Amino acid sequence: MRWMVIALILLCAAGCSSKKDEPLSNSDIAGTVVFETYEIDLRWDYSLRGTYIDGDGLVWSYDRTGAPWYPEKLKKGVFTAKDMLSKHTNAVQIGTVDRALLLDMAQMIKPASRGKIVKVAGQGDGAGTVEVAYIYDKSDATYTEVILAGSGDRAATNSASEAKVLLDYMREVNDLVRPR
Repeated sequence: MRWMVIALILLCAAGCSSKKDEPLSNSDIAGTVVFETYEIDLRWDYSLRGTYIDGDGLVWSYDRTGAPWYPEKLKKGVFTAKDMLSKHTNAVQIGTVDRALLLDMAQMIKPASRGKIVKVAGQGDGAGTVEVAYIYDKSDATYTEVILAGSGDRAATNSASEAKVLLDYMREVNDLVRPR
């Protein structure tokens, strides 16, 4: 409840800012990956596991070990729709979220993308967790990753207040769908 009030206040503030974003509709996010939390471990044996929320309000879990996932190299932080499909191979649905609230949260991704990303110096390449949102471009079927936070060897912070609201939302969803 607390984060919903904060989210509404931020949405109103974002609407009053001089840099306006076109509002998203359900059809803009339908069938796309909107939010994702993933953990990567390169230390001994490759593993990539995480959860993501798609634009249809479904929450998915995936776990890849063995053969590493390599996206096409368009540019750093940009993935093709094909990349996302291969990354999430064998994903299993583990829950659902309210689609109206999901759309409200998705409205904050572009403002969050304007936050300053600070990465901790001296990071290794071993293991860490990253929490991201995606901006989907229908014209070329690409996803631009918006880093919200990271930990471990992937430690990062996003200075945008919208990023903090999105993190609260994602963490609450993860807490609700994680097996006990």
